[in-house]
Amino acid sequence: KAVIMAGGEGTRLRPLTCNLPKPMVPILNRPMMEHIINLLKKHEITEIANTLWYLPDDVTAYFGDGSRFGVSMNYYVEDKPLGTAGSVKNAGEFLDETFIVVSGDSLTDIDLTQAVQFHRDRNAVATLVLTRVSNPLNYGVVITDGAGRITQFLEKPSWSQVFSDTVNTGIYVLEPEVLELYERGQNFDFSRDLFPRLLKEGAPIYGYVAEGYWSDVGSLEVYHGAQQDCLDGKVQIQLPQAYSPGVYIEKDVVVAEGAEIVGPAYIGRGVRISDGVFLGPYSVIGPYSQLDYGASIKRSTLWSGVQIGSGCQLRGCICAKNVRLEEKVQAYEGVVLGEKTLVGLESTLTPNTKVWPEKYLPSGTTLRKSLVWGSQERPTLFSKLGISGDIRGQMTPENIVQVGLSYAAFMGKGKRVLVTTDSSPIARVGKRALVSGLLSGGTHVLDGGTVAGNLTRFAVQILDLDGALHCETVPRRTNYVTIQCWTKDGRFLSKSDQRKIENLFLREDFPRVGSQDLGELAFVPSLTEQYLDTLAELYYNRHPEFRVRLEIESEGNNELGGLIEGFLERAGYIGLDHQEPGVLSIVVNDHEWFFLDEQGQLVDGSGWWGVFAQALRARSQTAMAVPIHLSQTIPQVASKNGLEVHWTKLEPLFWMETASELGNTEGGDIEVFPYIEPVASIGEVLRFLSSTQQSLSSVVSTNNLYRRSERVLCQWKDKGRIMRELIGASDPKRTVYLDGIKEHTPNGWALVIPDGDEPVFRIYSEADTPEEADGLVKYYADLIKSYFEDEER
Repeated sequence: KAVIMAGGEGTRLRPLTCNLPKPMVPILNRPMMEHIINLLKKHEITEIANTLWYLPDDVTAYFGDGSRFGVSMNYYVEDKPLGTAGSVKNAGEFLDETFIVVSGDSLTDIDLTQAVQFHRDRNAVATLVLTRVSNPLNYGVVITDGAGRITQFLEKPSWSQVFSDTVNTGIYVLEPEVLELYERGQNFDFSRDLFPRLLKEGAPIYGYVAEGYWSDVGSLEVYHGAQQDCLDGKVQIQLPQAYSPGVYIEKDVVVAEGAEIVGPAYIGRGVRISDGVFLGPYSVIGPYSQLDYGASIKRSTLWSGVQIGSGCQLRGCICAKNVRLEEKVQAYEGVVLGEKTLVGLESTLTPNTKVWPEKYLPSGTTLRKSLVWGSQERPTLFSKLGISGDIRGQMTPENIVQVGLSYAAFMGKGKRVLVTTDSSPIARVGKRALVSGLLSGGTHVLDGGTVAGNLTRFAVQILDLDGALHCETVPRRTNYVTIQCWTKDGRFLSKSDQRKIENLFLREDFPRVGSQDLGELAFVPSLTEQYLDTLAELYYNRHPEFRVRLEIESEGNNELGGLIEGFLERAGYIGLDHQEPGVLSIVVNDHEWFFLDEQGQLVDGSGWWGVFAQALRARSQTAMAVPIHLSQTIPQVASKNGLEVHWTKLEPLFWMETASELGNTEGGDIEVFPYIEPVASIGEVLRFLSSTQQSLSSVVSTNNLYRRSERVLCQWKDKGRIMRELIGASDPKRTVYLDGIKEHTPNGWALVIPDGDEPVFRIYSEADTPEEADGLVKYYADLIKSYFEDEER
């Protein structure tokens, strides 16, 4: 029989053991204790007692009665720590014959059969299994005579006391009679109490010097080394069949063709490794972990359910269960992240820093010391375009249900809300979760199905509803979902309404109604057709000889391309042969569209705004709303056409408010927003060209200015201070303080804005020469960085 001592806290392994008993810490994705059980079974020892104290339910839930592992398990739980011998005494009624005691938090392949045979050959009452180590200072040294009989114990000696390199492994072969030397419930230790007493009484107590591997996994450094020893084959444990030399892969693993794996490495079941990932030597990846595009991982251990964002770099790190790193996180040697830690994008974790479980590090954090107490501020729920997040992390289906409940509480019982989605699988999952939350909060839902673009904001107006929500994926972030929130007027929610919903969400201050008050679900067909018919009538081609060519570049389903094509057909703009030269073209890829004029020249955003200004003048408008980061050529064109420019903040919400007030929108009661809506943006240009019988190349203003942009990383906590410094250093006579600061120079301008969603400052510039544009961006980037240096000094 055997006793596994599995009650240890593992304080030196924290933060890994804050929520987990030490024997359950995984080695190659299996608890250390499971490797011990496999060793016992290998030596035909299948009746096992387990002594427990710290978080015992974790052990019993995993191993159960032992039948899944081919053994029989019995559990003995201590109310308080009783010491090693005291805990084994707890299982005294089970131990009616020679038995082995082994620690559940060690890693070994020692031959237990030989140890038992040694014990029996000498009629010993106690045999200590010993091993030789190069540095015995941290262990109990055991001295034996030529026959193996123990003559002296030295607990953690100094070098002057080291008379041997044989140390106690904590594996013992014992006779039941030794348990009679002390009382049940007594705090008693094998090394400190029992074995010295047996030695003093002259009992036959022996030391067996074993061959093989043994490691007391008592610290984070040793834990890291034990994983490497397993991959190097220094310890004999059960491993799956090698996928390639030194690379072990369990079932249901998906490795993208463009990923690279260099062994030795171990990859658990259900892992997903994306294109461009580099997985270097001595990496251990836990079950169902996900490594996103371009991540680079070397000599690191990930437990189950870990998510590594695109472009992350990990070097010698340990990530506990369900840790999540957003994009471009860098974590260096000795970093240890506790369970459910979330690290925001573009953060840096310096060597040997440790983070205790369930902490949040905001994006852009540079962590220079361990984070044990307290928590960092959570990001706001709303981003610039809605409620966004990774569906595996902050925007899980469970959280989206709560978003639905919060929105329902904000709207009030019995309101009618439209819900739509794009065609992506993730957005569809998000929509179903959102509908569940809304219905559970007593809101009536009209399911508008799959739609493209900003069609939802149009539909909420024609259906005369109280609000609308649209789920869509974020371009180039395949696991991200965004929930756009529209008012009954087809506008983005105001900042005050966003805060109200966020407060409901954070406080979980929303009702869950009973069956009699649940919302009702109905389906609304043909929204796309209604939208296209309305815009086709609004922007109808009055001159049939004016036609354009459409080029859809992406493969497969392109929702935006299909929407634009449907509009052009209904409005009478397409019909020419695709190859005919000298024709205005509209090019659409997965997420963007642009014009090529009749000469094949690309018309950029500034060119569109210039045509839009002329179209507004043709409609007798007198003013024009323009986001503050756009080119200075736009107000020049506007001025030529008698339009007054009203600068707005970058966020679409603010432009929409000003554009509506100035009459820059279309559609009357059903308001249409060029610039916000791609189809309306195209319609404005085509209607103007068709009605004036002009070519696009003839009306696009030449832009001889040079534009540049850059982003500078900045921790959230520093943004306010740096903005204060920047404002103090600016010249009020030539600076606009509308959104960030926009400072004009004799030959251009620079705009510096602290981003609301990311830990960065965004810098835009425009000047007469490329050198001046580069110089403006560099000046402000260096200025911001100098404020970092001043703070550090």
